[in-house]
Amino acid sequence: MELKDFLLLIKHKRQTIILMIAGAIIVVAGISLLFPLRYEAQSRLLITQDTGTADAYTVSRSNEYLGNLFSQVARSSSFFDLLADTQYNVDQTYFKGNYEQKIKMWRNTVSTNTLSDSGIIEIRVYHTNPYQAQQIALAVNDILINKNFNYQGNGDKVKINVIDQPLVSSYPVKPNIVQNVLLAAIFSFIFALFYIYIFPEEEYSWRLFGSKKKHRLHINQVRSTNSSQAPDHLAKTVTNSNHQINNHQSENNFLHGNIHNILR
Repeated sequence: MELKDFLLLIKHKRQTIILMIAGAIIVVAGISLLFPLRYEAQSRLLITQDTGTADAYTVSRSNEYLGNLFSQVARSSSFFDLLADTQYNVDQTYFKGNYEQKIKMWRNTVSTNTLSDSGIIEIRVYHTNPYQAQQIALAVNDILINKNFNYQGNGDKVKINVIDQPLVSSYPVKPNIVQNVLLAAIFSFIFALFYIYIFPEEEYSWRLFGSKKKHRLHINQVRSTNSSQAPDHLAKTVTNSNHQINNHQSENNFLHGNIHNILR
Protein backbone atom coordinates (compact mmCIF):
# COMPACT_ATOMS: atom_id res chain seq x y z
CA MET A 1 0.00 0.00 0.00
CA GLU A 2 1.39 3.37 -1.02
CA LEU A 3 1.67 6.27 1.41
CA LYS A 4 -1.02 8.27 -0.39
CA ASP A 5 -3.44 5.37 -0.19
CA PHE A 6 -2.64 4.80 3.48
CA LEU A 7 -3.27 8.47 4.30
CA LEU A 8 -6.63 8.23 2.56
CA LEU A 9 -7.35 5.07 4.55
CA ILE A 10 -6.53 6.91 7.79
CA LYS A 11 -8.93 9.68 6.81
CA HIS A 12 -11.64 7.15 5.98
CA LYS A 13 -11.02 5.15 9.20
CA ARG A 14 -10.60 8.13 11.51
CA GLN A 15 -13.62 7.12 13.57
CA THR A 16 -12.06 3.70 14.17
CA ILE A 17 -8.79 5.31 15.29
CA ILE A 18 -10.52 7.80 17.60
CA LEU A 19 -12.65 5.10 19.21
CA MET A 20 -9.62 2.87 19.84
CA ILE A 21 -7.68 5.72 21.46
CA ALA A 22 -10.66 6.81 23.57
CA GLY A 23 -11.31 3.23 24.69
CA ALA A 24 -7.68 2.71 25.72
CA ILE A 25 -7.63 5.98 27.66
CA ILE A 26 -10.83 5.13 29.53
CA VAL A 27 -9.59 1.63 30.43
CA VAL A 28 -6.15 2.79 31.59
CA ALA A 29 -7.54 5.72 33.57
CA GLY A 30 -10.11 3.43 35.20
CA ILE A 31 -7.49 0.85 36.18
CA SER A 32 -5.19 3.59 37.54
CA LEU A 33 -7.99 4.93 39.75
CA LEU A 34 -8.47 1.48 41.26
CA PHE A 35 -5.15 1.90 43.09
CA PRO A 36 -4.88 4.26 46.08
CA LEU A 37 -3.43 7.69 45.32
CA ARG A 38 -0.12 8.16 47.11
CA TYR A 39 1.98 11.21 47.86
CA GLU A 40 5.78 11.30 47.71
CA ALA A 41 8.28 12.52 50.29
CA GLN A 42 11.77 12.85 48.82
CA SER A 43 15.00 13.51 50.68
CA ARG A 44 18.74 13.15 50.01
CA LEU A 45 21.58 11.98 52.27
CA LEU A 46 25.33 12.33 51.85
CA ILE A 47 27.85 9.69 52.96
CA THR A 48 31.24 10.91 54.21
CA GLN A 49 34.16 8.93 55.65
CA ASP A 50 37.26 9.55 57.68
CA THR A 51 39.65 7.75 55.33
CA GLY A 52 42.96 9.27 56.45
CA THR A 53 45.47 9.26 53.57
CA ALA A 54 43.36 7.26 51.13
CA ASP A 55 43.26 8.61 47.56
CA ALA A 56 40.14 10.13 46.02
CA TYR A 57 39.44 7.12 43.79
CA THR A 58 39.41 4.74 46.76
CA VAL A 59 37.12 7.07 48.69
CA SER A 60 34.66 7.38 45.79
CA ARG A 61 34.55 3.62 45.31
CA SER A 62 33.98 3.15 49.04
CA ASN A 63 31.20 5.74 49.05
CA GLU A 64 29.57 4.02 46.10
CA TYR A 65 29.71 0.68 47.90
CA LEU A 66 28.21 2.12 51.09
CA GLY A 67 25.54 3.97 49.13
CA ASN A 68 24.42 0.77 47.42
CA LEU A 69 24.58 -1.08 50.74
CA PHE A 70 22.40 1.43 52.59
CA SER A 71 19.97 1.58 49.67
CA GLN A 72 19.36 -2.14 50.00
CA VAL A 73 19.32 -2.06 53.79
CA ALA A 74 16.62 0.64 53.94
CA ARG A 75 14.15 -1.77 52.34
CA SER A 76 15.02 -4.76 54.52
CA SER A 77 12.94 -6.37 57.27
CA SER A 78 15.48 -5.51 59.99
CA PHE A 79 15.29 -1.85 58.99
CA PHE A 80 11.50 -2.01 59.16
CA ASP A 81 11.75 -3.38 62.70
CA LEU A 82 13.83 -0.35 63.74
CA LEU A 83 11.06 1.94 62.53
CA ALA A 84 9.03 1.37 65.68
CA ASP A 85 11.89 2.66 67.90
CA THR A 86 12.10 6.08 66.30
CA GLN A 87 10.60 9.25 67.82
CA TYR A 88 8.49 10.02 64.76
CA ASN A 89 4.74 9.51 64.52
CA VAL A 90 4.64 6.57 62.11
CA ASP A 91 1.29 4.81 61.87
CA GLN A 92 2.21 1.13 62.17
CA THR A 93 -1.37 0.04 61.41
CA TYR A 94 -0.84 1.14 57.81
CA PHE A 95 1.25 -2.00 57.29
CA LYS A 96 -1.42 -4.68 57.50
CA GLY A 97 -1.41 -8.46 57.32
CA ASN A 98 1.15 -10.98 58.45
CA TYR A 99 4.85 -10.15 58.70
CA GLU A 100 5.57 -11.13 55.10
CA GLN A 101 2.78 -8.89 53.84
CA LYS A 102 4.03 -6.02 56.01
CA ILE A 103 7.54 -6.29 54.55
CA LYS A 104 6.13 -6.41 51.02
CA MET A 105 4.13 -3.27 51.72
CA TRP A 106 7.18 -1.62 53.26
CA ARG A 107 9.19 -2.25 50.10
CA ASN A 108 6.38 -0.68 48.08
CA THR A 109 6.47 2.32 50.41
CA VAL A 110 10.21 3.06 50.37
CA SER A 111 12.32 3.50 47.25
CA THR A 112 16.06 4.23 47.31
CA ASN A 113 18.62 5.20 44.72
CA THR A 114 22.38 5.87 44.82
CA LEU A 115 23.81 8.60 42.60
CA SER A 116 26.83 6.87 41.06
CA ASP A 117 30.04 7.35 43.09
CA SER A 118 28.97 10.64 44.71
CA GLY A 119 27.95 9.05 48.00
CA ILE A 120 24.47 10.62 47.71
CA ILE A 121 21.41 8.49 48.50
CA GLU A 122 17.94 9.49 47.37
CA ILE A 123 15.12 8.34 49.63
CA ARG A 124 11.55 8.35 48.29
CA VAL A 125 8.59 7.45 50.50
CA TYR A 126 5.07 6.91 49.10
CA HIS A 127 1.97 7.08 51.26
CA THR A 128 -1.73 7.85 50.92
CA ASN A 129 -1.32 10.46 53.68
CA PRO A 130 1.22 13.25 52.97
CA TYR A 131 1.92 13.73 56.68
CA GLN A 132 2.69 10.03 57.12
CA ALA A 133 4.93 10.11 54.05
CA GLN A 134 6.95 12.88 55.71
CA GLN A 135 7.11 11.09 59.06
CA ILE A 136 8.33 7.85 57.51
CA ALA A 137 10.95 9.72 55.48
CA LEU A 138 12.22 11.43 58.64
CA ALA A 139 12.34 8.09 60.45
CA VAL A 140 14.32 6.46 57.61
CA ASN A 141 16.81 9.31 57.62
CA ASP A 142 17.15 9.12 61.41
CA ILE A 143 17.93 5.38 61.33
CA LEU A 144 20.53 5.76 58.58
CA ILE A 145 22.19 8.67 60.38
CA ASN A 146 22.25 7.29 63.92
CA LYS A 147 22.19 3.49 63.46
CA ASN A 148 24.14 2.87 60.27
CA PHE A 149 26.84 1.12 62.34
CA ASN A 150 24.49 -1.89 62.41
CA TYR A 151 25.18 -2.40 58.71
CA GLN A 152 28.82 -1.44 58.20
CA GLY A 153 32.08 -2.34 59.94
CA ASN A 154 33.85 1.04 59.99
CA GLY A 155 32.00 2.31 63.05
CA ASP A 156 32.21 6.07 63.63
CA LYS A 157 34.36 6.61 60.53
CA VAL A 158 31.21 6.64 58.37
CA LYS A 159 29.04 9.72 58.67
CA ILE A 160 25.68 10.34 57.00
CA ASN A 161 24.30 13.86 56.78
CA VAL A 162 21.03 15.22 55.43
CA ILE A 163 21.52 17.50 52.43
CA ASP A 164 17.81 17.73 51.53
CA GLN A 165 15.07 17.43 54.14
CA PRO A 166 11.96 15.44 53.13
CA LEU A 167 9.91 17.42 50.65
CA VAL A 168 6.32 16.24 50.23
CA SER A 169 4.59 16.52 46.86
CA SER A 170 1.53 18.77 46.61
CA TYR A 171 -0.39 16.18 44.60
CA PRO A 172 -0.45 12.37 44.49
CA VAL A 173 2.29 11.00 42.22
CA LYS A 174 1.33 7.31 42.23
CA PRO A 175 -0.26 6.11 40.13
CA ASN A 176 0.80 8.75 37.61
CA ILE A 177 -2.53 9.07 35.80
CA VAL A 178 -1.36 11.74 33.36
CA GLN A 179 1.63 9.66 32.29
CA ASN A 180 -0.44 6.49 32.02
CA VAL A 181 -3.10 8.21 29.90
CA LEU A 182 -0.48 9.73 27.62
CA LEU A 183 1.22 6.37 27.09
CA ALA A 184 -2.16 4.73 26.47
CA ALA A 185 -2.96 7.33 23.80
CA ILE A 186 0.38 6.87 22.04
CA PHE A 187 0.38 3.08 22.02
CA SER A 188 -3.31 2.83 21.08
CA PHE A 189 -2.73 5.19 18.15
CA ILE A 190 0.12 3.02 16.90
CA PHE A 191 -2.01 -0.09 17.37
CA ALA A 192 -4.90 1.53 15.50
CA LEU A 193 -2.64 2.29 12.52
CA PHE A 194 -1.55 -1.35 12.38
CA TYR A 195 -5.16 -2.46 12.75
CA ILE A 196 -6.50 -0.46 9.81
CA TYR A 197 -3.49 -1.43 7.70
CA ILE A 198 -4.04 -5.16 8.31
CA PHE A 199 -7.86 -4.95 8.19
CA PRO A 200 -8.76 -2.20 5.70
CA GLU A 201 -12.14 -3.78 4.88
CA GLU A 202 -15.23 -1.87 5.96
CA GLU A 203 -16.58 -4.78 8.01
CA TYR A 204 -13.71 -4.30 10.51
CA SER A 205 -14.41 -0.61 11.05
CA TRP A 206 -15.45 0.75 14.44
CA ARG A 207 -18.33 3.22 14.22
CA LEU A 208 -20.15 5.26 16.82
CA PHE A 209 -22.13 7.42 14.38
CA GLY A 210 -23.70 5.66 11.39
CA SER A 211 -23.92 1.90 11.10
CA LYS A 212 -21.75 -0.25 8.85
CA LYS A 213 -24.91 -1.42 7.06
CA LYS A 214 -25.86 2.11 6.03
CA HIS A 215 -22.32 2.83 4.95
CA ARG A 216 -22.17 -0.30 2.79
CA LEU A 217 -25.60 0.57 1.33
CA HIS A 218 -24.34 4.00 0.36
CA ILE A 219 -21.30 2.48 -1.35
CA ASN A 220 -23.48 -0.01 -3.24
CA GLN A 221 -25.80 2.78 -4.38
CA VAL A 222 -22.89 4.77 -5.71
CA ARG A 223 -21.55 1.73 -7.52
CA SER A 224 -24.99 0.93 -8.98
CA THR A 225 -25.44 4.51 -10.18
CA ASN A 226 -22.04 4.50 -11.82
CA SER A 227 -22.63 1.14 -13.46
CA SER A 228 -26.10 2.18 -14.77
CA GLN A 229 -24.77 5.44 -16.14
CA ALA A 230 -21.86 3.81 -17.92
CA PRO A 231 -23.90 2.04 -20.72
CA ASP A 232 -25.97 5.18 -21.37
CA HIS A 233 -22.85 7.24 -21.63
CA LEU A 234 -21.32 4.66 -23.96
CA ALA A 235 -24.47 4.60 -26.13
CA LYS A 236 -24.48 8.35 -26.39
CA THR A 237 -20.85 8.33 -27.41
CA VAL A 238 -21.51 5.76 -30.14
CA THR A 239 -24.55 7.69 -31.42
CA ASN A 240 -22.59 10.92 -31.59
CA SER A 241 -19.79 9.16 -33.46
CA ASN A 242 -22.24 7.67 -35.99
CA HIS A 243 -23.89 11.05 -36.49
CA GLN A 244 -20.51 12.67 -37.16
CA ILE A 245 -19.66 9.94 -39.67
CA ASN A 246 -23.00 10.39 -41.49
CA ASN A 247 -22.51 14.14 -41.67
CA HIS A 248 -19.02 13.67 -43.03
CA GLN A 249 -20.30 11.27 -45.70
CA SER A 250 -23.10 13.68 -46.71
CA GLU A 251 -20.59 16.49 -47.12
CA ASN A 252 -18.41 14.26 -49.32
CA ASN A 253 -21.39 13.28 -51.51
CA PHE A 254 -22.39 16.93 -51.93
CA LEU A 255 -18.89 17.91 -53.00
CA HIS A 256 -18.61 15.02 -55.45
CA GLY A 257 -22.00 15.93 -56.95
CA ASN A 258 -21.00 19.56 -57.47
CA ILE A 259 -17.68 18.61 -59.08
CA HIS A 260 -19.48 16.18 -61.40
CA ASN A 261 -21.94 18.91 -62.51
CA ILE A 262 -19.11 21.34 -63.21
CA LEU A 263 -17.22 18.81 -65.37
CA ARG A 264 -20.31 18.16 -67.42
